[in-house]
Amino acid sequence: MLFRLPGLVLRCLFLSFAIQAVQPLSGQQDSYWYFGKKAALDFRNAGGNTPPEVLFNSVMTTTEASATISDNDGNLLFYTNGVQVFNRLHRVMANGDGLAGDPSSCQIAVVPQPGNSRFYYIFTTDAFENDFLGGYYYSIVDINGDGGLGDVVSKNVPLWPSCSERITAIRHANGTDVWVITNDQDADIFRAWLITCDGLQPGPPVVSVLGEKMNLNPLMNVGVLKASPDGKFVCQTHFPFADAFSQVPQFAQFFDFDNETGRLSNARKISFPGAQYNHCEFSPDSRLLYLTRKNNRMLDQLEITLPTLTDILNSRIEIPTVNPFYDIQLAADEKIYLTESGGFLAVIPFPNIKGNGCGFRRNAVSLLPGTSYIGLPSHINDIVGSAGQGNGFGYSILDSCTGKLQFLSSPVMPGPVSWLWEFGDNSTSTEQNPVHIFNDPSRVYTVKLTLSSAAACGTVVRSRQILPAGVSKPRADFSSSFVCDSGFVRFINSSTGLNQPGIRFSWDFGDGDSSELSDPLHIYPVSGSYMVKMKLHTGNTCLDDSVSKPVTVSRFEFQLTPDQAIQGGQSIRLTASEAADQYLWSPGLWLSDSTVRNPLASPEESITYILKARKDGCSATDSVHITVIHNDFLHMPTAFTPNGDGRNDEIYPLINGRYRLVSFTVYNRFGQAVFHTAEKEKGWDGKTGGMEQDTGVYVWVLKVIQPDGVSRTEKGLLSLIR
Repeated sequence: MLFRLPGLVLRCLFLSFAIQAVQPLSGQQDSYWYFGKKAALDFRNAGGNTPPEVLFNSVMTTTEASATISDNDGNLLFYTNGVQVFNRLHRVMANGDGLAGDPSSCQIAVVPQPGNSRFYYIFTTDAFENDFLGGYYYSIVDINGDGGLGDVVSKNVPLWPSCSERITAIRHANGTDVWVITNDQDADIFRAWLITCDGLQPGPPVVSVLGEKMNLNPLMNVGVLKASPDGKFVCQTHFPFADAFSQVPQFAQFFDFDNETGRLSNARKISFPGAQYNHCEFSPDSRLLYLTRKNNRMLDQLEITLPTLTDILNSRIEIPTVNPFYDIQLAADEKIYLTESGGFLAVIPFPNIKGNGCGFRRNAVSLLPGTSYIGLPSHINDIVGSAGQGNGFGYSILDSCTGKLQFLSSPVMPGPVSWLWEFGDNSTSTEQNPVHIFNDPSRVYTVKLTLSSAAACGTVVRSRQILPAGVSKPRADFSSSFVCDSGFVRFINSSTGLNQPGIRFSWDFGDGDSSELSDPLHIYPVSGSYMVKMKLHTGNTCLDDSVSKPVTVSRFEFQLTPDQAIQGGQSIRLTASEAADQYLWSPGLWLSDSTVRNPLASPEESITYILKARKDGCSATDSVHITVIHNDFLHMPTAFTPNGDGRNDEIYPLINGRYRLVSFTVYNRFGQAVFHTAEKEKGWDGKTGGMEQDTGVYVWVLKVIQPDGVSRTEKGLLSLIR
């Protein structure tokens, strides 16, 4: 049945159901995210080193606005983009289309009616693209409708005509009721609307007028309102106008919030030269404020609990993001996620840590095949229910090695309160502040606290994902590769679970040397097998880990023939002591082959040969020097006796070493050439044309090339004696 009743009448109708259906408040209602272009994440088991699970069942597309709600046990109920509502079977809910919101609006607020398990409010806002003409509206889902799949029983009830794209929900100081905060268009006016166990309260909202008006251009109505987890602060942003060419001052504001009265106070402006803010989010402990700067590709972090605005502004830390990030949202695993238009989310895994220790990482969570665009799902600020926030709870780690934790609960619920703790390991407690020991401190547990009181409407349930050890236990591991050409071993640190601050490493290389680098290089003096140990230090000895592995270093080495000295004109065989796959001798001068293991060398001058050989991908080099000894001399005998007795039967010049013969000629006394040759060691036998020449004196002429390359002519007399 479709209810189309005025807001007040509908609220009276809801009151009639409050006694019949008592709703636990909060619990695991933020277990799922549906957003972007069919992107979806399941946070039920996320925490520590475990990322949220990527889901592939979303049917929703939205550029910005989205919200998702689950029941107290973490079961999906519905999700919406402000125009359509999709049930847990991923179909458009009965009467769940045509809502007055806009997918391009920055925010939506989904608020379960306190004390009633059936009804959920969806607050929507119009968008910049429609000139904000639609204003703020709300619709109501009866989750019991349509056979338990949900039914939008009241749709597009006007809340307030003047709107920006900003809206947020904040838990009341009593831990049960909820404030919905809106921001008028082009105005410094904020309105706080209260939802109790009786539904949305009639009468005027609580109005706060403060801060700077964001009215210098229409785009200043685009931005977000975000509440801190402790309910004490509210941040307001506006988008930059005309990007880097804007003459409009870019700034953000934050205010104190009284979650008892619904009033904002103490406006403080955050403005730095060149900073262009988009979205904001608070750390789980409400101490730090993060602001995205998409155009600047930066993330600002400020400590807002400092005593003065000057102190706060001076605490600013700029974190480069490389990519342009838009929205930023705290999740149930108490990490903060950032979105850009693409298939990945960035993460701040330690958002309570100041500075770079917060661990910002790009491309931390893949959404594929879904993708994000600008926005992330909106939530009530008690997504993290700390002890100082309403009926939330806190804890302290007494012994991280044994998983011993002290839980703390300081409820604001009226009347005598009863506690039921469920620790996620099949054990429970009814104490107010129990001490509990978890069997596996390195595992994430969903701890649930149910508070009940006869004086309160319904029960209050808070849940948190808790890692008893404080951090997940990392695992040490490494691999190595021997770079034989350079002689060093490259160690690659492949340890897992390192997304926590303060981790360091120590290495023992097994040869007496050590290192504290993450990925060291090490040179071993000699080949051999070494046992290498890498230890991972967390600052908590029970979480430390180590691993030892053998590393074999086997260099390729060889030796060449020892240095040699040879006589000019001699040859020598060169050889390498080890076989290889490739050889290259240089220079290749006077070698029989420069690509073999044992070439023949016939050097004419002293020379150094270098061999570079490769085997199994490794190379080695050695050299050998060959000294060439030359006996350079030139001599011409003065007589010979060509009488056939085998002694001095020929005459020729004695040429040794590097002298080269050009010609040897003998002339008779009449100037006639009786002998001529250009061949070394070919002599005259005293005959010409076979005729013996007369005994007597002859003239010889000798032409040679000296060792220095210069031509030389010698002349003299010789005697032929018979």
